[in-house]
Amino acid sequence: MSTSTSDPTPSLPSPILTLPTCQIRPYHASDVDAVARYANNTNVARRLRPHFPSPYTRADAESWVQHCTSETGTTPTHFVIADPVTGEFYGSIGIRPMGSGDESRTAELGYWLGEPFWGRGIMSDAAAAFARWALEEGYTSQNLLRLEAHIYATNQASRAVVTKAGFVLEGTRRKAGFKHGEVFDIYMYALLREDL
Repeated sequence: MSTSTSDPTPSLPSPILTLPTCQIRPYHASDVDAVARYANNTNVARRLRPHFPSPYTRADAESWVQHCTSETGTTPTHFVIADPVTGEFYGSIGIRPMGSGDESRTAELGYWLGEPFWGRGIMSDAAAAFARWALEEGYTSQNLLRLEAHIYATNQASRAVVTKAGFVLEGTRRKAGFKHGEVFDIYMYALLREDL
């Protein structure tokens, strides 16, 4: 819980990480408006997988927040990147488990940040801290050993984010991406628990 007496939403969940530039906390029902506002931006959507809606409606935001607040299991997989003091929504970060079987100890890291918050170092801080937390604390019960980040070749800012977080470029999936009529490469980065 936030200890600020001026916090307009004192019922926000406690953060799992608090950094100088942001906090990372579970989703809350009150995040719907901010998700709808910041996600409905073509500059955000063009950097994300095609399943990210564009335009992004309030109904999309309601569905997403409902999904995130009803996640079952020991640890949620999707979190809010928020103001370090007030908990105000800035963006989202999380993992997608790669499945069962031979990739059961691997997950994909994903994130996005509202455009008004770009250029402040927030995402670099959040991605580095969250990746470390995920591998060292958050998902040890699932024996998570590896995080992957699949970055569009057109997204230089995201490449910088994962590189600063310690991810290593493992390869290029040539012409693997297609979005808005454009074909592009996808870079595969990875971070292992032993790399930390």
